[in-house]
Amino acid sequence: MDIDNETSDKLASISTISNQKERISSYLSLLAALLSTSPPGSSDLISLGRHFTTSTSMATVVGRRVLGAFVRALCAGTSLPLTGTAALSLDEEGSGDIDKWDAAGKKAFVGEKGEEVRRDVVEGVLGQGGISGWCDEQITVLRHLHAHLLQLEEDWLGAAKALMQIPLEGTSRLISDEEKLAVYMKIVRLLLECGEWGQAQTYFSRASLLIHTTKDKETLLSFKLSQARLFDFSARFNEAAQRYHEVSFESAIDEEDRMQMLKAAVTTSILAPAGPQRSWILATLNRDDRVHTVLHPSLSTMLRKMLLEYIVRPEEVKEFEEGLEEHQKAKVEGGGTVLERAVREHNVGACGKVYDNISFEALGAVLELVAEAAETTARRMIEQGRLRAWIDQPLHLLYFESRSAHDTDADAQGTAGGLGVVREEKEVEPVSWTERWDDRIRATSIKVETIAETIQQKGLVPVAPAA
Repeated sequence: MDIDNETSDKLASISTISNQKERISSYLSLLAALLSTSPPGSSDLISLGRHFTTSTSMATVVGRRVLGAFVRALCAGTSLPLTGTAALSLDEEGSGDIDKWDAAGKKAFVGEKGEEVRRDVVEGVLGQGGISGWCDEQITVLRHLHAHLLQLEEDWLGAAKALMQIPLEGTSRLISDEEKLAVYMKIVRLLLECGEWGQAQTYFSRASLLIHTTKDKETLLSFKLSQARLFDFSARFNEAAQRYHEVSFESAIDEEDRMQMLKAAVTTSILAPAGPQRSWILATLNRDDRVHTVLHPSLSTMLRKMLLEYIVRPEEVKEFEEGLEEHQKAKVEGGGTVLERAVREHNVGACGKVYDNISFEALGAVLELVAEAAETTARRMIEQGRLRAWIDQPLHLLYFESRSAHDTDADAQGTAGGLGVVREEKEVEPVSWTERWDDRIRATSIKVETIAETIQQKGLVPVAPAA
């Protein structure tokens, strides 16, 4: 962008004035003259801003007073809250002129054309580098303003990058942990909005080290929601469902947003891998009356089918998939989407309620997979302790272990389809083939001894007299 030579000459002339008070007055007069037209010339204002931000010999009192008025005028008429790291401190004389510069800024940057000039000026001052360290405070406010303007245009990534450039460590300005936390959380929210969850996780990790420093309810709520969304993006659906469900009870959130959180909790619980942890969260959600009275019937139906371990049909999967977000439709290792894997694993467990054993060919027909893929799915679930079963390799059969003999997923659901008391889940220890064989021999021996004793007690077989 071209810099106006006349303005540059005036700035150079004013900088030679020896009297500090007169120099400040001359700078402020020039600023007022530049703002008197609507919209003002962006190149003139950029020239003025860069004159201060790139100077290494500027008197601090002069620079802070004039640059503070310049930044104040740029922020005037926007909804940017000048708090936290966006707060602008002025000296006693400068504070008395706040209303003057607010009025000048509102008049200068009015309308669509005025907003374009405002953005051009902010980007022009910030975008050419060479910024001196004495004006960290004013530059930080400009970066907040830049991020705010980009947010209004829904440029979430650009806004996040603008905030990333704010120096929070190793700066001459004293910044509290709570102020740093507010900036980190804002960056996290913006990155999540544009799907950059990898970068969001980095800034969330920084925020998690400072979250204990605040008692602000809005910040704590934002932290919980961001954590839920990060779990969701990283396919940790059990944890995401729990966090979403917690947030859905927060009275500080609008009713509509709370229902969105509840919907997200149900969705992520269904996408979670089959196992005890998912059974617990499914049972918890099933006890929430809002799931059955407010949400779409297809969601509550799918939830109950998952909870009660009924086989889910392809047409039901297709209807549910229509409501998923893009990242929830990601392909997974072994083929298929996250939902298809979750339903496949669920249907394997559901078969255990119907059959004592099943061939892999028949299991594949239920899962819509070839026999080898069905076997791989079952084997992985057994290895991870999410399915109580064993494989007869020679006969190509999957045997489901008796639920009455073990703590089962149904235990986590309580009684009456998950409406009873929730019990604590126990780790499922993997059992070797030899241990299982020994257990069965022992059980058979005990049964034989019991039968023999009963026969003897009833006198069904005469006992030979001792010789």
